[in-house]
Amino acid sequence: MLGALLVVLIGILLVCGALALYLIRIERALAAPHIAASTGSQMSPWSRVLPERLERLVSQVKQLQRIAHEGEARYKALTENLAAAVMIHQPNGTVLWCSPYTEVLTGYSLSDVYSERETFLTAHVHEDDRQTMVHALAIVASGEPFQCRYRFYHKSGLCLWLETRSVPTFDPEAKAYVALSITLDVTASVNAQLKVEERNRDLNEFTYMVSHDLKAPIVTLRGMLEIVKEERSSGMIPALVEPIEHMGKAIHRLDKLVEGVLELARVSTTEREMVPVSFEKVIAEVVEDFRWQSEQLGAQVVVEGALPWVFGNTTQLYQVFGNLLGNALKYRDPSRTPRIVIQADKASSRRRAVVTVRDNGRGIAPEFLESIFMPFARAGETSIEGSGVGLAAVRRIVEKLGGSISVTSIVGEGSCFSIELRRALDAEVEARRALSRGALFAAPREK
Repeated sequence: MLGALLVVLIGILLVCGALALYLIRIERALAAPHIAASTGSQMSPWSRVLPERLERLVSQVKQLQRIAHEGEARYKALTENLAAAVMIHQPNGTVLWCSPYTEVLTGYSLSDVYSERETFLTAHVHEDDRQTMVHALAIVASGEPFQCRYRFYHKSGLCLWLETRSVPTFDPEAKAYVALSITLDVTASVNAQLKVEERNRDLNEFTYMVSHDLKAPIVTLRGMLEIVKEERSSGMIPALVEPIEHMGKAIHRLDKLVEGVLELARVSTTEREMVPVSFEKVIAEVVEDFRWQSEQLGAQVVVEGALPWVFGNTTQLYQVFGNLLGNALKYRDPSRTPRIVIQADKASSRRRAVVTVRDNGRGIAPEFLESIFMPFARAGETSIEGSGVGLAAVRRIVEKLGGSISVTSIVGEGSCFSIELRRALDAEVEARRALSRGALFAAPREK
């Protein structure tokens, strides 16, 4: 786009210059009839009409020149202030023009860039990525745009990650004759991605260690404890009964803790496909799966109004609302009938959807409203069994889906959890529905 604009501006300036020269010649040629008129000679009709037309033409040419100069000034301001290296080069890599930021990005002066001609775009690329750049230049020479990411040696010796997008421009015969390239420094984002990948590898190794090195002793302890309990019938010292019971409870808590660590690790490292998801379908499945438990407790689970489509993952959204509904039933207030209401919040907008889960349970003290989302933290409630991992996993899932979760609560009245996610656009929803019906892959019928 920038290359095409530059070519157009240069063309306009050349045309305007040529027109100006022609107009000067015409103006001089027309000066003779005016001189003749001043001496009394008879003027032809064209001698009267041409000066008027010439004046209008001169005005139009000056206007075109002004537009061309303004466009050139804007183009210069854009390329000189853009934090990217802009280049115009031939398909073989010969650099014809580059913006001043090229010096900042590469460390090489503009004269160095021009002097190396076709070798500059490949000479300083990392050895392992050089073939990628050669292949990219071949693509643009064939008339197709390309975009690639590669390592580049700065003049100082630093190795940078750069990303280049190149678009060819064509001559009247539809052959690519120059290409416009824009190159950005993406070192920071690549390094951040590499750190994330390294952290995930460390977390996977930790998960493997927990699942094998810690679970095995727990299994051994549980087995030995069962042997001791079986021996109780043959006569056990009474003083040992209570300690053995405490050991059993401690082993159970330790096992739950290890399971919580594994669950949190799985949530943090698992990547799932993001697609439009019907909140109504997910909530209906969760409510159905908790139906037996709700009926046993006499709880009322109500879904009010229509629920939106969001961009997410069905399995992970099921985990989120399954956890919230399970907590609402677990931390109910024994003095009243549990009531849980799920609905779309009025804070929803065209691009964001907010769904709330409100209960009339025990409530959460203000000092615990933030800490309940931390791993292994509990809201001061120890009489109810739990690992303290559930809400931490919920928050991580929601954040991985590009959303957020918050809670408001009043002790003795209940709590309200709000989940905000990206709303699926109508076109995305229709495409998902068509895919679920198999319409996108339906074979055409024979006539």
